[in-house]
Amino acid sequence: MKTNKILILTILIATVLAGCKTQQRKQRPDKDTTPRISICDLTEKSYNAQPNFATLNISKMAMSVNYGGTQFTFKSSIRIISDSILSISIQPALGIEMFRAEFTPSGFIVYDKLNRRYSENSYEYIKLNWGLNVDYKAIEALFSHRLFVPQTTDPKEICKDFRIENLSDTTSIVSNTPIGKYTQQFDIDMNNYRLTMSGLRYNNQLVTAITYSALKSFDKILFPETINVQTTMTQTNVSAIFSVEKMKFNEPITISTINTSRYKKVGLMELLKK
Repeated sequence: MKTNKILILTILIATVLAGCKTQQRKQRPDKDTTPRISICDLTEKSYNAQPNFATLNISKMAMSVNYGGTQFTFKSSIRIISDSILSISIQPALGIEMFRAEFTPSGFIVYDKLNRRYSENSYEYIKLNWGLNVDYKAIEALFSHRLFVPQTTDPKEICKDFRIENLSDTTSIVSNTPIGKYTQQFDIDMNNYRLTMSGLRYNNQLVTAITYSALKSFDKILFPETINVQTTMTQTNVSAIFSVEKMKFNEPITISTINTSRYKKVGLMELLKK
């Protein structure tokens, strides 16, 4: 398996999740069917507890990917300018950027700098290939430890389409209306109302999940040091662990541009072939 295929596939999986310890598993039966908090109160408290920032710069992050039992380790970084751009950079060796994915409100571009190729797509591409209606706000929320619901960011509107399940110290809220063929699930820590897991269900089974752990204060903003992605949605099971090592909030960010005049424009799936 070529290294660039693993890298690009990992980016794609993370992107697909935005429409939404993953081994297929059935949900635990509820121990208590009487909610102690209303769904609207819970979504509002969770929304208000989310990190709020203008810019996020994860300048140093380790990424470990398991692809069908084979382990790969890379260095990476994430830069976000809220409501504008999200850039994911991959540096497999010696700190040299070889791959980059950039998301903006109008669409996303994946760069294969090693082979001087790139692919530019609208979010309609994700809908057509994976059946998920996603937009930039949902993808930004995914990497910002926030609720990501493509239909709205208003907590009063979000609560209308969710129900409470699995009442305990960690409470699950589940969407009543599927996004495409998937149902969303968010697990919320009832002690601080922060997300511990964002996932997708298919036929009432959790098939993809992102778990957040080890909250740490960075510039007085709590953010997870570890993000774990697992999915059984692809033909080969894939999991990835993102370990944040250095991060700053609300400082000026410069995202360098890539001159594509010397690059070949290709389809997204073609980037996986070499």
